[in-house]
Amino acid sequence: MSGSHRGHGAVLDGLDRADLVLLAIPLAFCAVYAVGSLLAQGNTVPVAGASLAAGALVVDGLFVHPPNEA
Repeated sequence: MSGSHRGHGAVLDGLDRADLVLLAIPLAFCAVYAVGSLLAQGNTVPVAGASLAAGALVVDGLFVHPPNEA
């Protein structure tokens, strides 16, 4: 899906690690928000937890394992 660098870290039939991270960001946000809203009153704690989870994936995708230049 992303670029022509298929030989470097291709994962699932055309999905690279960067594609999977982009998919995981909103999924993690929604999952953590859903669990947080079941456990906490209001929406401050669930939104904060979901933002931290999504932010951790962004940091991983940009700085820890940056996408390769094609």
